[in-house]
Amino acid sequence: MDQVLPSSHVGVKINEWYRMIRQFSVPDAEILKAEVEHEIKEMEEDEYLLIYYSLMTFRHQLMLDYLDPEVKYRTDRPTIIELLDKIEKPQKTLTGLLKYYSQFFRGMYEFDQKQYVEAINFYRKAEMEIHFVTDEIEQAEFHFKLAEAYYNMKQTHVSMHHILKALEIYDRNPLYTVRKIQSLFVIVGNYLDFKHYEKGLEHLEEALKLSKESGHKRLVSSALYNLGESYHYMGQEEKAETYLKQAIEIGKEMKLRTLPHSYYSLSIVLFKQKKTAEAGQALKEGLITAVKYDDNLFCLLTEFLYVLYAEPINQDSLVEILSKLENIHMYSYVEELTLLTANFFKEMKDFEIATFFYDKMVESQLQIQRGDCLYEY
Repeated sequence: MDQVLPSSHVGVKINEWYRMIRQFSVPDAEILKAEVEHEIKEMEEDEYLLIYYSLMTFRHQLMLDYLDPEVKYRTDRPTIIELLDKIEKPQKTLTGLLKYYSQFFRGMYEFDQKQYVEAINFYRKAEMEIHFVTDEIEQAEFHFKLAEAYYNMKQTHVSMHHILKALEIYDRNPLYTVRKIQSLFVIVGNYLDFKHYEKGLEHLEEALKLSKESGHKRLVSSALYNLGESYHYMGQEEKAETYLKQAIEIGKEMKLRTLPHSYYSLSIVLFKQKKTAEAGQALKEGLITAVKYDDNLFCLLTEFLYVLYAEPINQDSLVEILSKLENIHMYSYVEELTLLTANFFKEMKDFEIATFFYDKMVESQLQIQRGDCLYEY
């Protein structure tokens, strides 16, 4: 008679698998995933451990999608949508740590889809179960993901509160360099929103150094992108252009999903320098990558720049695109685009239209300030 493995043995291995996922150690995570899949077939029946396994498979695929969107690791793997359906079915019966993971991982998925309000709603549901989490790295993960989502919704003070909590834990754990670097990026973004550009640059220098040392080209690209954005905010467009182009080169080499964002920022920097032809080419490349990666947000943003800079100006079309962004609560981009547009018309000496878009900018800032009202309790 074949010996039946105790579920506790498999549970320990799943925990180790999750540890490798959080460290972005793909080879180790792949090995442990294969071992767990083999041992589950020989395990005593345990409904909750099977749910835990399904949740971790979902989290594993989120890691792979982040690191390599070009299907490198996805042969014969279920899709995220298939996995999502699988973990949604037992939702009503979940309690404790499993319920925490189900809500937390779903929030991560919604964030990846740029559904930031939905992401925060799921994170808040996860927070109701966080007292079951005793592992400090998991607590850091939770604070990091909340900070990331709140940053994208321009809830700057809340984001900074959570990211400093996360960074304090990652600093104590040298195996989590990737998350430390990503935490520095969130801090830099918040400093940009606070208009403390020099403080942001200090953190970016450390992030770029750590990224190069770790050999993660994706993170090097992100560091270069953030340097470009910082110099853009400081009005140093030539420096911004240099860093953004470097970020794009790595993005093209690695086929990163951040490419539409990089092209969008580069287009703005080039238009501000009156490099119209080059900016138009960047817009074209950005739209191609946004469509390729099914990035509806950056399709909208690119369309807006086309209407503003590359076509005969149509105010109604600009307002229509802004309305679409407002409908998905992208007020941070509405704020950026309305200021850009107002300044554009101000340069054209069309002060009436400039004033209209300045007013739209103030409206978007008010919506950002009311941001907490978007989230369900």
